Amino acid sequence: MKIFFSLLLIANIAFGLMQWLMPYEQLFEEKTEFEVAEKLVLLTESRASEVITEVEAIAKDDSKLLVSENSSNQLLCYTIGPFKDKARALEISGRYSMQQIKTRLKSSLEKDYLGVMVYLSGHETRADAVKRAESLAANGFREYIIVNEPGKSNVLSVGVFGLKKNAERLMEKLKAFNYPVESESRYREHTIYWLYYQQSNERELLSLLDAEDVSNGISQIPRQCY
Repeated sequence: MKIFFSLLLIANIAFGLMQWLMPYEQLFEEKTEFEVAEKLVLLTESRASEVITEVEAIAKDDSKLLVSENSSNQLLCYTIGPFKDKARALEISGRYSMQQIKTRLKSSLEKDYLGVMVYLSGHETRADAVKRAESLAANGFREYIIVNEPGKSNVLSVGVFGLKKNAERLMEKLKAFNYPVESESRYREHTIYWLYYQQSNERELLSLLDAEDVSNGISQIPRQCY
């Protein structure tokens, strides 16, 4: 019996030493594995994620749009002129044609101000106008010209004045002799020409005007493309 208790005591001592030297988890390792539960996502977090995704998609699309706009082939448009001589305009148009640039020629009717014409009207025939001119000469008004144009027939012009006050001074003198004097502004019509052309903004700007063109008032003017 003493031997049995001695062996039991030795076994208890040995078991206690094993527990002290080795952790409990290694003695009784649990083999059961549990699946990790799916993480819960709050509705607010889900909506925020969707908004961020939409914003990133819009930003990506905008970036593509900006790139396409910056890389697009824009046009530069110009007007060249004015030309009083059509042949000169065509000559300069040929310079651009040699550079593979097409130009369009356009014309417009312009009026140059000449001054104020002082005149006498009311003459049915040229002879009546000449008779009135003799009367003017007798009173010291010796400069005149007979004008015939649409709306004015056998008009006796006594001068065209660049300054209105000079015209008014002459009119006062003629009125003193009881002449039915009138006045009107006079213009001279003429045709001017312009060249229009456009080129790519990726190409170096062409300016084919020479010093003579510039001295004659011809310019290359940027304009809006239509």
